[in-house]
Amino acid sequence: MAGIGFQLKKMFEPDSWLDNLKAVSYSTTIASGPVFFSILCLALLGVFFRPLMAEAHFRIFLISVVYIFAFSLITTGTLQLLLSRYLADLIYKKEFTSVVPVLSSSLLLVVTVQGIFGLPFFFLSGTDVLYRLTAFSLFIILGCIWVVMIFLSAIKNVRSIVLAFAAGVLSSLVLGVVLGLRYDLTGLLHGYAIGQALLLFILLGRVLVEFRSEQPPDFSFIRFVRVLPQLVLTGLFFNTGIWIDKMIFWFSDSGEKLSSFLYHNPDYDSATFLAWLTTIPAYTYFLVRVETDFYNQFRSFFDRILSRKPLDHIVVQRMNIAASMRMSYAGMIKLQGVITLLCLLFSREIVAAFGLYPISSLIFEKVVIAVFLQMLLLTTFIFMMYFDIRTELVLVAGVFLLSNATLSWLSLGLDYRFYGYGFLAANFIALAFAWYFLDKHVQELEFRTFVQQPLG
Repeated sequence: MAGIGFQLKKMFEPDSWLDNLKAVSYSTTIASGPVFFSILCLALLGVFFRPLMAEAHFRIFLISVVYIFAFSLITTGTLQLLLSRYLADLIYKKEFTSVVPVLSSSLLLVVTVQGIFGLPFFFLSGTDVLYRLTAFSLFIILGCIWVVMIFLSAIKNVRSIVLAFAAGVLSSLVLGVVLGLRYDLTGLLHGYAIGQALLLFILLGRVLVEFRSEQPPDFSFIRFVRVLPQLVLTGLFFNTGIWIDKMIFWFSDSGEKLSSFLYHNPDYDSATFLAWLTTIPAYTYFLVRVETDFYNQFRSFFDRILSRKPLDHIVVQRMNIAASMRMSYAGMIKLQGVITLLCLLFSREIVAAFGLYPISSLIFEKVVIAVFLQMLLLTTFIFMMYFDIRTELVLVAGVFLLSNATLSWLSLGLDYRFYGYGFLAANFIALAFAWYFLDKHVQELEFRTFVQQPLG
């Protein structure tokens, strides 16, 4: 689904400083997505509104939003890869009128699933009913946003997506402050949720305009679960793996209890989310450069097979794919590596600038290396998805989840100087597995491609 990457890449072609600045801004916005913009919105709310309300109340709001993000990503993770593959097939077959029916049916499914999984928070959270109802609604809204984001990859109007994110963040910020001043904790969450709902409706409207259709909801994509169950497991394992170390620290002895349902670990959480912000340039680079270049080489390989080119032409193109991958990794390492190195050199100053405790700098140093490795892991993951090596994907995602859970739990038995090493080691182990499977597949690409074809 590199379509939106090609749209962004065209924006760099005029090569004037204004066009490049616009292209970088658009690319960063789309690559960052709602996660990083929500982190930005929460940070701004902390700056402008935190001094105006009780510290305990603002913490409940902040941790509630983190929980909602975490569990909405995990629950929709089972659907994201499956939908991406199904949508890619529809676009490849030019069945554009089927896009909206699949979107509507997937949203109905997500609302139902999110509603079921959100009930424990609604009944167990020790807050007032209106606050719980708003949190429950936000949980469903975010789940729908993750689904709509899949369909945005095929949108041609990039500017409308950027404006949607800007409107969503600004609305969450302004309404959060205005309603928070009037209704305290419940008003703050309510204002934030309204902004996210506005973002959802704008993005949804953009997809409906792009793919007009009057067909009813189509649940045929669910049949893909039987055909491609590995995609469901991969999404579940990987999204859970990203959050499992945070959950372990939340409910550990070093965590803090905010209510009957909400726990957090301020030092670990703050260092982790700060480290994640450093990956925004790498996400942008991947979207604009890595996937588009790789896609061209990948498609050329199969075009040569379909056009019955000689074997030596096919072998040369396979080597071009390998070269494109090496260049992608080199560019990613250079870009994210420099950012990571600067963060390590100035970790104390960065942590202090964000008002965090010195202990967070020790955790931040490990996690910033971990997210550097995770960007390489994500890149490898997507390459593996292109080659459709699904069993290996499940194995790598499972290794990541298991190693992150085990090693993070073991690090709790040591002192705080070892916090973050579990997440770092898990990314390294998963990356080693992923690279082994990907490299082996590429080396045998001609053989595997022809052997897997039906004899008929």
